[in-house]
Amino acid sequence: MDRCRATYLVVASLLSLVGRAQLLPEFNMSDTTVTECKGILLDSEVGPGGNLYGNNEDFTFTIDAGSQITLIFQPVFCLEQGYDFLTFHDGPSINAPQIGPAYSGTTAPPPIVANSGVLTIHFVSDNNVAYCGFEAQWTSIAAPPVPPVMTIPTAPACSSSRLDIHFSYPVACDSMVVDVVQLTGQGAPQVTGVTPMGCAGGFTQNLRLSVSPAFDRNCPYDLSFRIGLLDRCDSLWYFTLHASTQITTCPIDVAIIATQDTICAGTCTSLLADVNGCLDYTYAWDNGLPAVRGPLSVCPTTTTTYSVTTTEIGTGAQASHTITIVVLDPQIPDAPTTVCQSADAFDLNSFPPGGWWSGDGILDSLAGTFDPDTAGPGAHVLTYGIPGGCEAAITLFVDSMDAGLDEAACPGTSPFWIVDNTPAGGTWSGPYITPDGLFDPAATGSYVVTYSAGACSDTKTINVDEITGQTLLDTVCQSTYPFDIAVQPWGGRWYGAGIVDSLYGTFDPDEAEGGTHLLTYALHGCDQAFTIHVKPVDIGGSRSACPTQPAPFPLQPAAIPPGGYWSGNGIVDATAGTYDPVQAGNGWDEVLYFAPNGCVDTIGIKVGYTTLEKDTLFFCAGDDRLLLDEVSTGRTPWDGVWSGPAISQNADGVWFFDPVLAGVGMHALHFDANTCGDSLLAIIHPAALPNDALTVCGAVEPFHLAMVPPGARFDGPGVDDSGLFVPAAAGAGTHMIHYQAPAGCADSVAVTVIPFEQATITGVQPRYCSNDVDVTIGLAPPGGVLEGMNTTGFNPSTLPDGEYTLIYTYGSGNCISSDTVRFIDHPALSAVLSATNSPVCTGGGTALVVTTEGGDPNGLLIFQWDNGLFPASIASVSPLTTTTYSVQVSDGCSDVVTESITVVVHPPFEPQFTFSELQCFGEPGFVRGSVAAAGTYTFTWDLNGTAVVADSLALPAGGLAFVTVRHVETGCAADSLIRIPSWPVITALFSSNPNEPCIDFAQRDVTFIDLSNNAVGGHWVINGDTIPYEFGVDPHYDLGTAGYYTTQLVVWNEGFCTDSMAMDLCIRDSEAVFIPDVFSPNGDGNNDILYVRGPTLVEVEFAVYDRWGTRLFTTGNVGDGWDGTVNGARSASGVYAYTLVARAEDGTRIERSGNITLVR
Repeated sequence: MDRCRATYLVVASLLSLVGRAQLLPEFNMSDTTVTECKGILLDSEVGPGGNLYGNNEDFTFTIDAGSQITLIFQPVFCLEQGYDFLTFHDGPSINAPQIGPAYSGTTAPPPIVANSGVLTIHFVSDNNVAYCGFEAQWTSIAAPPVPPVMTIPTAPACSSSRLDIHFSYPVACDSMVVDVVQLTGQGAPQVTGVTPMGCAGGFTQNLRLSVSPAFDRNCPYDLSFRIGLLDRCDSLWYFTLHASTQITTCPIDVAIIATQDTICAGTCTSLLADVNGCLDYTYAWDNGLPAVRGPLSVCPTTTTTYSVTTTEIGTGAQASHTITIVVLDPQIPDAPTTVCQSADAFDLNSFPPGGWWSGDGILDSLAGTFDPDTAGPGAHVLTYGIPGGCEAAITLFVDSMDAGLDEAACPGTSPFWIVDNTPAGGTWSGPYITPDGLFDPAATGSYVVTYSAGACSDTKTINVDEITGQTLLDTVCQSTYPFDIAVQPWGGRWYGAGIVDSLYGTFDPDEAEGGTHLLTYALHGCDQAFTIHVKPVDIGGSRSACPTQPAPFPLQPAAIPPGGYWSGNGIVDATAGTYDPVQAGNGWDEVLYFAPNGCVDTIGIKVGYTTLEKDTLFFCAGDDRLLLDEVSTGRTPWDGVWSGPAISQNADGVWFFDPVLAGVGMHALHFDANTCGDSLLAIIHPAALPNDALTVCGAVEPFHLAMVPPGARFDGPGVDDSGLFVPAAAGAGTHMIHYQAPAGCADSVAVTVIPFEQATITGVQPRYCSNDVDVTIGLAPPGGVLEGMNTTGFNPSTLPDGEYTLIYTYGSGNCISSDTVRFIDHPALSAVLSATNSPVCTGGGTALVVTTEGGDPNGLLIFQWDNGLFPASIASVSPLTTTTYSVQVSDGCSDVVTESITVVVHPPFEPQFTFSELQCFGEPGFVRGSVAAAGTYTFTWDLNGTAVVADSLALPAGGLAFVTVRHVETGCAADSLIRIPSWPVITALFSSNPNEPCIDFAQRDVTFIDLSNNAVGGHWVINGDTIPYEFGVDPHYDLGTAGYYTTQLVVWNEGFCTDSMAMDLCIRDSEAVFIPDVFSPNGDGNNDILYVRGPTLVEVEFAVYDRWGTRLFTTGNVGDGWDGTVNGARSASGVYAYTLVARAEDGTRIERSGNITLVR
C-alpha cells in the first residue's frame, strides 16, 4: 500500500499539474448522476494522492453526456487485488451492457468508451484492506445543435412598419436584437426594433421586426438572422437563418425625374420615369415622347407640362405623374442701338423684373442705369441676367462726342484752336469761335461754345480774364494735407512739383517734398508764377508690424530732416526712433516725428499677427482672376507679400490669383508680412463633369465619377459626397447624379446601371425527413433554367429518400449567375414511450424511456417533456398524483412526434399520532398511531435496531423512535421520527473558581460559576447558608477558615422538574512564607520585583537559577528581590528555578525550592 502511494507521488504529481490545469469539475465516487460533458472522477476520497477509500463501499456513478464518452485513467491505479472492483456499463444503469471485464489491482484500465452517450461506473470494496484509489478524466464532444427553420408566415401589407417571423422551435428571447437581423432588397427599409412575442420561460417561436420607413413598394425582400445556439456541452454555434417574402399590395407610384426642371430658352433637359416597385412596367408619355422609362431628352421653347402613365405588369396597377419644365427667356425690349457719348444716363427696360445688369457704363445693376460717357465710345455688350442663370444681351453703340475740358485765356491775346474735342470733323458754334474751332479771346467774359458732329453735340466753357491770385504762397510743412490753390479765372492749367491735379490746382506738399517750389498757372496767351516754400518732414507712410518680429528696430525710412525726436506707443528710443511692437501692443499705434524745423509727421502702425480669416477659397475652372484683398481673403495687414502658384502683382502693387493658370486641384497660397505669415488653400473644381451619361454593369466595383478636389458634393442614388458611385447600392435603372462645387459650378450625369441579378434558390432546406409539407422552390429572378427536378415544388413525404442537387442558372455573358442547393430526404422519425414502473406509491418514482427510430441519423434528438422534465430520452419522475406525461421528440428535421403515458399513483395516506401528557424528561410516556384512510396499515417501530410492530409504544418522555407505516394492500409506506413530549431537560451544573482540589488560604473567597441548563428557579446551600438561585448570577463566598466544605445547587424548570449537584471544597492553612509563581518585570509598577514574603521571617538565603543551573540572583536580605536582570541585561521570558533557606522569629527553619515564570 505504501509503495502504491509513493508511486503516485512520483508519477502523478506532474500529471496532476497538467491534467488539472483545465480546471475541470471534480466528482468523488458516489451514488449520483452528472450531465457534464467533461470532468474528473476520483475515488470516494481525493484520488491516489490522498486518503484511502473506505471499506464496504458500493457506489454507482452515472455520466449522462448525451454523446460518445471517453474515460481515461491516470497511470496510478490502486485497488485491492481480487477484492475491490470497478465495472463499466454502456448505459444508464449497471443493467446496461458491460464494457470490458471487472478491473482490480494496480493496472489502470484502458480508455473506456461509451457509445450510447451514458456511462455507468460501479465500484465495490470489501470490509478489510483499502488502497489508494484512482483518478480518471472523461470527455464528450456534443453534436452541433440543429438550427430552427425561419419563415415569414404572411407577407407584410403595404405601409406596414412591421414584419412577423416564425421559428420552427423556440429560441432564446435575449438573442433577438437588431444587430443580428438584416433585411435586403430594392429600397429595403432599415430594421429599427426587434420584439420577441409571447416569451415563456425566456423562449419564443415568434418575432416581430419594426422597420423604418414602412414598406411602400411591390418588391421581394430577403431576411437574414444570425443566431447562436448552445450544444449540450454549452459550446456556442452560430448559424445564419434565411427567409424571403414578396409584397404585392402596394399601390405603385411614379415620379418624373428631370435633370433640370427650370431651363433657359434654347437648352434641353432629361426626363426619367422612376417607379417605386420591382416588377415590370409600361410607360405612356404625352407630347409625342416614346413609351420607355427614359431618360428622354426634351428641348421645349416655352414652359411645358409633361405627363406619364405607368402600368404594373401582372397586377394592372397604374400611376401617373406630371412635371412642368419652366423655360426662362429674359427679354430686353425697346433698347436703343446707338446713343451719343454726351447723352445723359438713362434706364434700360427688361423683362421679367428682378434680374441684374452688367457691362461697361452700367451705373446701377438693378435699375439698369447706363451712362454713355462712362462707357466711352464704341460697341458695348450689355447683359441682363435673372435667377436660374438665364441671360439676354444687347449690343449698344456709343457715338463719340466730347467737346473737351473747360479752357481760359487772357483778354486780347492771340486766337487759339480747340484741339481736345472728339470726334474730329465736327463743327463749332458760339461767341468768338469759328466753325472749325478757332477761338478769339478779344473780350473779357465767360463763353459757352458748342461742338456738333452728326446727330450728337457737346458744350464747353471758355473764360477770358486776367490772372488774379496770391502769388507768394504761405510756407507749409511737407506733412500738410493736399490743398487747392485759389486763382482766377477757371479753365487754366497748373504745372510744377507737387501739382497732383492740373485742372483744380491741387498741391500736395509731400509729393513736392521739402524746398522752395515755383508753380505756374497757364492760360492761352499768358501765365503766372506762384512761389511756395515746403519745410521738409517725412517718415514714410503708414505700415504694419508683427509682435514676433525681431525688436526693437529703427523705423524706416530715416526721418527727414534728422535731429528731431519720436513719440508714440512702441517708441523705445525717442532720439534714434527705435520701435518695439510688443511694447506697443496689438492695434493701431500713432507714431509722431517732431522735426527740428517745427514740423510734425504722423504715421499709423498696425500691430498684429499676419492672418488670413479665410482658410479656403473655392473656384470653378475658368473663373476670372481674383483680387487678393481684405474682402476676398480677410488678410491682415495690407502691406504683405503673396506667394504661390498663379500669383501675380500688377504695376500698382495689387495682387491677383488666376484659377485658369493654376488649374484644377488644391493650391497653397502664402501671405507674409513683417517676418510673420499665414496660408490658405485655393481649391479649384472642374466646371463640368467629363461625361453627360454613363452606362455601367451592376456588378462592377465602386468607382469615382470624376476625380475632383475635396469640397465638391455629389448627390443621387448610389453615390457618396466624394463621387464614389456604388452600382450595387444604386440598383438597376438610370440615375441622375448631381455635382455641385462650393464656388457654384454644377453639372449632372445620367448613370444607367444594367442589373447584375444573382440567381438564387430559396425555400429549400438542406435536409428533410419525409415531412408532410409542400415545398415551393423559389427561383429568382424568373426566367432561368432549373436542373435536378422537373417541377418547382415537391413534398418530402412522397419523395423517395436520398440526396438531391438543384441548379438554377440565369442571365448570359458576363451577367450569368447560378445557384446550387443540395438537400437530403431521410425516413420519418417515430418514437415509443414506456415506463419502468407503474403504478407507484406517493413519493415513489419511475423512469420514462423514449425509444426512437428513423429521422436524421446525424441529427441531435431533442426531447421536450411537459411537467418541466429534463430534456433527455430517459426522465425520472415521482408524481404526487396520477399524471399523464407527454414528450415531443424532434431531430431538427422530422415532423415532431408526440407520445404520452399515464403513471398511476396510489392514494396518499397521513398517519396520525397521539402522545402521553407533557412530563419531566425520562418519566414514563407513550405514543399511539392511527390512519384515517381506508385500508389495513401496520406500524413498525425501530428501537435501537429492534423492530416492534404495534399501534402504540411505551417510551420515556423525551425519547425518540423511528416508525414505518405501511399500507398492506398497496405496499406503500411512510416513515417518521417521533419524540415523546417532555419538559426541557433540567441539569444542575456548576464549577468553582479557583477550581483546585484544595484552595490556598489566600484565595478562600470562592466564586461558584453557574453552568445549569433550562433552570428557571432554585437555591444554593453553601457552608449551611441558603442563597436564592438567580439565572446569570455566579455567587461568591468567603469560607473564612481552613477546612472542608460542601456546596449544593438545587434547580427546577418551568414544569417544576428538579435536579441538584453537590461539590466538596478544601481550604488549606495559611503559610509563613509566600513566593509567587509568576512575575512580570515590565516597568508598569505592578509585580515588577520577585520578593520572598513572610510576616515572621528574620533570615533568608534566596537564589534564582536558569535551566542550565547558572545562578542568576542571590540575596540574604529579607527586603531584597530580583528585578529580572543579570549584570544589567534583561533576562528572557521563561521558567526559572529557585531555592530558599529561611528562619522565622520562633526559630523555625524553612526550606523551599520550586519554579518561577518570568513574563515580559
